[in-house]
Amino acid sequence: MRKVAFLFVAAVIWCATTIQAQNQAFRLGVKGGLNLSEFSLKSSDFDAENRMGFFVGPIVHINLPFPGIGLNIAGLYNQHEYKVNHEAIKHKTLDVPLNLRYSIGLGQTANVFVEAGPQIAFTLGDRALRYHDNDLGDVNWHFNDSDLSANIGGGLTFSHIQISVSYNVPLGKTGEFEWGRGTEDQLLHTKSSTKKWQIAAAFFF
Repeated sequence: MRKVAFLFVAAVIWCATTIQAQNQAFRLGVKGGLNLSEFSLKSSDFDAENRMGFFVGPIVHINLPFPGIGLNIAGLYNQHEYKVNHEAIKHKTLDVPLNLRYSIGLGQTANVFVEAGPQIAFTLGDRALRYHDNDLGDVNWHFNDSDLSANIGGGLTFSHIQISVSYNVPLGKTGEFEWGRGTEDQLLHTKSSTKKWQIAAAFFF
């Protein structure tokens, strides 16, 4: 699945780059920013703290043949970080958001917009993490191979610069985790979900 995602993003960017010189409906850019992860667990045994993370990657904007309507698709390397019971947990993903956008013009070069749409995230690197906690025993974290979520947000575009704020809501669990003292009857399970506030800037060529 991760290889398919990489190939899909690469194909979209290649097509947009090829067409951009002939068709102003396509704009290629680079997007980056910060996220604040709202990491939650369905268990009171874990003390989870929110941490800052970052994301960066290419973005393509496509103007549709309707006034003010467009599509944004991106391929973003995203690094989340959480602190759970004083243990730092890092989760790296390839995020592929597809947002439908409605813009209102503010003169010839600026507009304000709102956007929303689905996003799929693919876990990069190891999905599993193990460590020992003095209170909980052996802790095993298993992140999903992929996650589906939804975005909603808005922002401002001025010439080649775009500034946006968005909120990402998971449409399911992020992973499953277990802990205990090493025997099956002592093992406990919990599920997690990760919501994110994101502040981003993009530059379109």
